[in-house]
Amino acid sequence: MTEGVFRVALQPEDGSGTVDQYLRRKTALKNKGSELILEELEVPDMDAAMAALVKTEADIILMSGIEWADIEEKDGLKIAAVLPRREPTWVLISDDKPEYLPRRSIIICPHRLVRRQMRRARRDAHTMSLEDAKEKFGAPEDDTWSGLVPWMSELLGKGDIDAFIIDRGRWELAGIRNRRHTLGMQRNQRDRAHFIPPTFSGFTLLVSRSGFPSGQLSNLHDRVSESALKTEYNLWDGISHENRNLIAIHAEQRGVGAILREAEQNEDLQLQESLLDIEGRVMTGGTRIEIRMETLSANGWRTVGLERTSPLDFAYEESIRMIVEWKDLMEVVAEQHFDPENPESKSQFFKWS
Repeated sequence: MTEGVFRVALQPEDGSGTVDQYLRRKTALKNKGSELILEELEVPDMDAAMAALVKTEADIILMSGIEWADIEEKDGLKIAAVLPRREPTWVLISDDKPEYLPRRSIIICPHRLVRRQMRRARRDAHTMSLEDAKEKFGAPEDDTWSGLVPWMSELLGKGDIDAFIIDRGRWELAGIRNRRHTLGMQRNQRDRAHFIPPTFSGFTLLVSRSGFPSGQLSNLHDRVSESALKTEYNLWDGISHENRNLIAIHAEQRGVGAILREAEQNEDLQLQESLLDIEGRVMTGGTRIEIRMETLSANGWRTVGLERTSPLDFAYEESIRMIVEWKDLMEVVAEQHFDPENPESKSQFFKWS
């Protein structure tokens, strides 16, 4: 291996934008005259990438946030750099916003959690998985994302479906010209349906062996994204393994001014009072970390969620408190209660399925 050159194990682009972002970032640094030299080692999958790292054929593995979280044995590995987070929100490809879709719309969505969020927004809609859509309409010849997105776009154009939902990275890479609508968190529009993106959405990581000189990748590293990743991972790692894929966790750094303007617009007196003294002045300036997490019942009609805003320096402590609260909350909503209208039966507020 050439001295001063770092080899990056690169899996094929899956359409999420992970590889594309890395290549764009690398090119931008090169154009600015950076002395960092990165060479790509193409590998077919994550197992091959890990093997290349063990054999020292590669120095770094490029992976997404969820791929890092799913690695059960992390001993001997470390995150060498976190690239700036891509926009984590998903998009609805349709002529209309969710509120204005036709009654009983047919919507394809590959993510189970986002399907439940759409059912919350539109109880009348028929939201189906990719597998169900393939069975109903016939699978495309190209079953990879490069073929699935055009296939769904074609179904939309023919009127077989009314909309489909994909993550923003796949929408951008597909280059389709259909109208799209962001499924955002709607902080300033509480009357609209909100969509907290699936945990770890938008993260791109460079993972190395322990002892790797991470300082060499400082031009690629983004501390704000690293902070958000750590907070989401702490929460994700602290909750039960069961049904993790049905819990949305999102952490983001925000300024006090933006939070106060939003609180005023939403008439959130509790949040305003937590940030201001009796004379209406900000008690403590600086950056805050906003953490939101939620899960939904199978039909999307019941939501369990937590929201917290904390000084950035206390992000870890806040995540620990949220883990405790979340566990207590899930125990309460899962309890069975006597139905006053039918004393002989019991009802349960929340069911996973």
